[in-house]
Amino acid sequence: MMKMRDRLMWPEAEWDVSGAFAKDAVLFRFHDFCREKLGYAPFAVVHGSPLFRWNCGRVLGMLQRTEQEISTAAVGYVKRGIPVDLTFTNPGLQASDMKNMLGNRLLSYFASQSNKTVRHAVIIGSDALYDHVKANYPQLGTVSSILRITCDGGRGKLSSYLKLAEKYDKVMIHPDDVFNYDMLEQLEEKDRYELILNEYCMRNCPMRAYHYTTMSEQAFDIDGYDTTKFYKALERNGCRNLKAMLTDPRVGVSALTTPEIRRLYDMGFRKFKLQGRAHPNAMPLINDLLRFMLPPENEADTLWLELSTAMLESFTPLTVEA
Repeated sequence: MMKMRDRLMWPEAEWDVSGAFAKDAVLFRFHDFCREKLGYAPFAVVHGSPLFRWNCGRVLGMLQRTEQEISTAAVGYVKRGIPVDLTFTNPGLQASDMKNMLGNRLLSYFASQSNKTVRHAVIIGSDALYDHVKANYPQLGTVSSILRITCDGGRGKLSSYLKLAEKYDKVMIHPDDVFNYDMLEQLEEKDRYELILNEYCMRNCPMRAYHYTTMSEQAFDIDGYDTTKFYKALERNGCRNLKAMLTDPRVGVSALTTPEIRRLYDMGFRKFKLQGRAHPNAMPLINDLLRFMLPPENEADTLWLELSTAMLESFTPLTVEA
């Protein structure tokens, strides 16, 4: 068995991957493979949500799930002891929305399965949902969403993060603030904060808050919402200028480089998040996870080859002629 932990680039990192209720089958397969072959769980947390009005961040038709698929996914994560952060991040939720049957069923199930070893949580973007969770499902942890710090205008403000940390168990850092090293240094309880590493939207995006607001509205009317205004604004935005995104560091994608991660790791941050719900399948997400976890490939270290070959064979076993 490979001594996986001894060969990781960031051995103390706690990886939070996307894909719950979207990429479950492959995430289960990858998790089980790593546990069996490497003796190591490849991620510490998984986050996601079925497509319904509490969900936000990704409002895509391909995220629709049947009741059976939702139940199977929920049981699968609990069976494996994988903490789930339910991505119920819609900032437009009101008290009247708290009667939603699917949302409460998921909250109830994961609250009943939470314990000292595995504590499930809810990523929250509205005060109404926060109050509902604290009053009715205190077994669940609370996570302040990126949508919260964005839509409330807290980006770049140390006071905003400190205020959220007083209220929530975990606080997501705004993607632009991942590079705000002076502010990050002042966050004393760094294990209370989580940073996204593979954000492929542009840095300092001028319409991020508008984008989130649009998705919030769309979640309330998934089939009938008119996105014409949003896509016209998107055409005017710089995020479709591929040349600039690849060459101009002022607007380039917010996905972090190895030196940038090293700086954050050396500061004391250990909770790192990978997005990927919008991918058509889980393989780009797994590739990102391996790219961040493993040391650079070189001729003297065969870990990349060993792991990729074994992973491929687990999905498509090689046949040997008699």
